[in-house]
Amino acid sequence: MKPIYLLIPAALLPIVPTAHAATLTGLWEFNDSANIGKATVGADLTIQGTAPSHSSSLSDGATSLNGVVTTVVGPANYLIANHGILANGGGSLVNEWTIVFDILSPVASRSSWRTLFQTSTANSNDGDYFIRDNNNTMGTSALGYSSAQLDEAVWNRVVITFNLGTANAEDEIKTYVNGTLFRTSIDQPLEGRYSLDPSILLFADNDGENASLNVGTVAMFDGALSASEVSALGGSLQSVPEPSAALVAGLGVIATAFRRARGRRA
Repeated sequence: MKPIYLLIPAALLPIVPTAHAATLTGLWEFNDSANIGKATVGADLTIQGTAPSHSSSLSDGATSLNGVVTTVVGPANYLIANHGILANGGGSLVNEWTIVFDILSPVASRSSWRTLFQTSTANSNDGDYFIRDNNNTMGTSALGYSSAQLDEAVWNRVVITFNLGTANAEDEIKTYVNGTLFRTSIDQPLEGRYSLDPSILLFADNDGENASLNVGTVAMFDGALSASEVSALGGSLQSVPEPSAALVAGLGVIATAFRRARGRRA
């Protein structure tokens, strides 16, 4: 959770159409066991504390993903992503962005809190997006939690889009699971908790509410993807399109080709 130093009211254009097509600035597919943080697009991840373990493939019983890391619980253990997104949205921080995760909860984590990211680069307070311990809903107390539950026993592609400080309070933070809208969250301010510094912590929490997750992909875009764009990303079996493998249309990045198969049916 990022401490809020300044709140600046602002009214921005709606997400669709966006002012520019969102660009993929970071993509991490965990293909290299010798270099877990290696980037496909953007800067390599930095490993803080104990490194995640690596699997060449991991199945949920029906679907296998190739190239998977399993994160390590504890406040000292997380990944640092220098996302490469410039300040936007009318502020000095990153206020328009999207993050993508392909995740599967290990059996041992399914009754624990699991955090996806932390915006405080010092990891000095609570994480900023959770899967709850008792019912697998997603969110935070500030955002509210989803009414639907995430199926923790299968691979899911979770996409969260941020368009902070817009005139439409219901059009700011949206969560999608496998291309389908899962929740629209409570309004959050420009330059606030969900605005980014040049880096973001992945799977980090200040007091250990970051139980292990199996992770097949993390990706970041420099704008809030529209519902159409998220739908084009599909589910966890599809690769996040690299810039050379995407058609940039009026609505933004639309996937028309995929660099490689992320997984296979078992």
